[in-house]
Amino acid sequence: MQTSKHVDFKSLAGIFIVFMATVYILIIGKDLIMPFVFALLLWLIVKQIRLFMNRVGFVKSKVPEWVKNLISFLLILQALNFIVNIVLSNLRILAVSYEKYLTNIDVLINRINETFNIDLLASVKIYFQDFDFGSVAFSLFNFSSGLVGTIFMMIVYTIFIFIEETSFRNKLQKAFIDTQKFEDTYLMIEKIERSVSMYLVLKTLICLSTGVLSYIVLIAVGVDFPVFWAFLIFLLNYIPILGSYVATSLPVLFSLLQFGEFGPGLLVLLFVGAIQVVIGNFVDPRVMGNSVNLSPLVIILSLALWGAIWGIVGMFLSVPLMVIVVVAFSKMPRFRPFAILMTGDGEID
Repeated sequence: MQTSKHVDFKSLAGIFIVFMATVYILIIGKDLIMPFVFALLLWLIVKQIRLFMNRVGFVKSKVPEWVKNLISFLLILQALNFIVNIVLSNLRILAVSYEKYLTNIDVLINRINETFNIDLLASVKIYFQDFDFGSVAFSLFNFSSGLVGTIFMMIVYTIFIFIEETSFRNKLQKAFIDTQKFEDTYLMIEKIERSVSMYLVLKTLICLSTGVLSYIVLIAVGVDFPVFWAFLIFLLNYIPILGSYVATSLPVLFSLLQFGEFGPGLLVLLFVGAIQVVIGNFVDPRVMGNSVNLSPLVIILSLALWGAIWGIVGMFLSVPLMVIVVVAFSKMPRFRPFAILMTGDGEID
């Protein structure tokens, strides 16, 4: 009995050491690992586009796989180029013209003081006067420019993943002498691929719908840079739970700065917030269904964990990474109970 307890303790200690070592490697190697993770996601998206093209009979039978991969890849590159150009151009304009928005801070504070007959925001006024919006905008511009290098690394990784894809199954089969272990491992990889691909496709459609509807609202209200803010709304909605709140607050705050009054900001808050509530609470659950069968508690803990490891990028990747963990754990007898506890309904098969 004592030996069994001792063995269990050693197993738990070993798991904890492996976990801490993995976290340490993820932190110090994030500049290399993050582009590779994004490359895997890009590869999955290309595969989904390729499968969609295969629904056309003559494309499936007549067009070689490498041609379909190339077409899919070029479409994604064009989309990335379009997105980068939008972000950089809007940030450049915002960095140059921020002073005309900065003057409206005094107007807003005076309106609040007159309306509520208080002077509690005097300290806020001083803070904003000392705050250099131009330097923040230029910092965002420089950060976005640095993303170009990350995107380049991601593209390079993706190309080599496609090269590896052609021989991966044969090499994996040779790596496992036991045929059953090979089948189990390959089925696990396929399940991870299907789960993450389904999440990416459905979540992208939901985020795109939110961004397009928000763009219509921003155009109607007259907010500057509507394409930029709609893109941020689209992007931030990939972050579970917190993303929708941040995505709504940014255009609201900017509309206050732009107009110097509360009416347009309240309109943006009301209509964009309504879009987030309707899609987040009614459309999202129906569309996603059981494709991401994760407990809400696991999602928020995953958000905190990956946010601590990789910052905001980790928040974007938190759900796909946890899907991978749950699928992998479900195929390991020792970790299967953890996989069941991490699901939303206790079903892992």
